[in-house]
Amino acid sequence: MNRKLWMTTLIILLLGFAGCQENPQPTVWEGDMIVYYLGEEEISIVYEWYTPKREKGAELAKELLARMLVPSEEEHIAAIPKTVALPDVSIGSNGLVTLHFDESYGTVSGVREVLMRAAIVKTLCQMSDVDSVEIYVAGQPLMGAENMPIGIMKSDDFIDNTGPETNYYQYLYATVYFANREGNALVASNLKIPYSGSETDEQVVMRQLIEGPVEEDMYPVLSNQTKVLGVSTKDGICTVNLSRNFLNRLSDVSEEVTIYSVVNTLAELPGVYRVQFLIDGEQVKNYETMELSLPYERNLNVVEKE
Repeated sequence: MNRKLWMTTLIILLLGFAGCQENPQPTVWEGDMIVYYLGEEEISIVYEWYTPKREKGAELAKELLARMLVPSEEEHIAAIPKTVALPDVSIGSNGLVTLHFDESYGTVSGVREVLMRAAIVKTLCQMSDVDSVEIYVAGQPLMGAENMPIGIMKSDDFIDNTGPETNYYQYLYATVYFANREGNALVASNLKIPYSGSETDEQVVMRQLIEGPVEEDMYPVLSNQTKVLGVSTKDGICTVNLSRNFLNRLSDVSEEVTIYSVVNTLAELPGVYRVQFLIDGEQVKNYETMELSLPYERNLNVVEKE
């Protein structure tokens, strides 16, 4: 069986106890990051909110890994058992974090090892400068089924990716920008957004932007008739193709707030530095007075000051 298919199938079975729910709704973050642990029967992974002291890089990764040893909730179990020494950590410019464990990693095997690995990858892949994880044990790549290297892992390798009809959801932790009461500034909403495996991060945040805010004192910025016809990122530029309804600005939201709600929301995603607008697949010269033919960069001057 294909390595990723095998790993995904196994994790689906394991996480089914905790991950199956009907129509989950977006919720507000309750902390800065989450750290994954094991449930009390060691058949699922669970999480706790955590505010780290470091901001990014290998030091943050080490802090998060150390935190995985000490759950706060009594019913939670350390994802990395005491028998396993914490690894050396390095992060490449391509967003790949490499973990070098010693021989003690081998004290964990079977389902327990897969859950530990899932918790590690899902925890570290929240970092802004981390996209994927690889594990070495005693200087050699971690081996999986049929004695084949596990290789590079991403967070969604451990989630059901069969499509929107599934009842299993994964979650994107993202900052989405909505309008303030006056419609003349943006306010940031830190959300945990459920989505199916068929959606990209760009699609998820654009969907939430169109659906509107979940917090009080935040207001919609786009017509709910707006459709996302396509969105993708290449070489740091995210091209978002919107239906013509996007041009129908909400009367109580300024032109600048409308444009930068999209730009700032997408620019919060890793690897997005500029946003290019298309309307019905074509470049449009102007929105109203603002030019749309050139890419936009993040503009925090439009964000309401606290």
